[in-house]
Amino acid sequence: MTHCQLMTAYLFLLIPLLVISSQSWREHYEDTTEESSADEESLMEKRWQLGYENWRLRCEKFEREMNKTSPVNTRIAGGELATSGMFPHQVGLVVQLSGGEFLKCGGSLITLQFVVTAAHCLTDAIAARIYTGATRFADATDSAEVLLVTYRDFIVHPGYLGFGGYNDLALIRLPKKVITSDRVQPIELAGEFMNQHFLSGKVVTLSGWGSLGDSKGIQNRLLQYLDEEVIDQERCLCQYLPGLVSQRRHICTDGSNGKGACNGDSGGPLTFHFRNASYLIGVTSFGSIEGCEVGAPTVYARITAYLPWIRQQTATSN
Repeated sequence: MTHCQLMTAYLFLLIPLLVISSQSWREHYEDTTEESSADEESLMEKRWQLGYENWRLRCEKFEREMNKTSPVNTRIAGGELATSGMFPHQVGLVVQLSGGEFLKCGGSLITLQFVVTAAHCLTDAIAARIYTGATRFADATDSAEVLLVTYRDFIVHPGYLGFGGYNDLALIRLPKKVITSDRVQPIELAGEFMNQHFLSGKVVTLSGWGSLGDSKGIQNRLLQYLDEEVIDQERCLCQYLPGLVSQRRHICTDGSNGKGACNGDSGGPLTFHFRNASYLIGVTSFGSIEGCEVGAPTVYARITAYLPWIRQQTATSN
């Protein structure tokens, strides 16, 4: 992709900002002329151009490893088989869309009655079946419980735009409290101190039932996991188009050697083991449109950025 193409995509992402800016401008300066309006837009355009140039210069050192593609797909390739009870917080989601199609996603039990997943898993969804305590996906005989929920039980983050990875987080309220066991346990949410500085370079674990690779037909029904390293935010920002990765709202893991989340892993957990306990630090959001095995980082919604919202929504659940 050329710099011109990158710039086109960059400006496309900023169109909503232009609308908001012009609306605010009209509200506060109704008596200004059309000429001054044109000057204002010209200034904004120059600022965006400068922002792009700064991004390009900042990312030149990563140019050889950059996958210059727009991320729209979630992507576990290169993982290992999980055993029963290894990830007691992991749940499988079979999401029914309004058109009759079904979507495969993951999620994490964070209280006895709430699951956290990706918001894009619930876009246009009318219902879902949730499987707890399983290592085989959507297998009632292997699950501790199968719970049916409807769209009324979905709590999508109010800042989610309906597409992309911005505020890509949602909660599902279960119809009853789950029955806990060695196979079913809620996971602790990341502590506020588990920020980028603390986690950078640490080994973390992602898990899910997603595809095992990019080749068609490599489907998977067995729970897989993969240990990966949290990478520097600047490196992750430079792997994608400007504006797609947020330093505050996202966390990224290394995708080199063809390892990372794959289609079907959306909404699944990224965990960190600290002082004999596991903590949920991220929710699988997106990767490269080119696939799981191209070396691009996997990007997750960062749990610490959403702790107040999660706590507020789950306050009534024990």
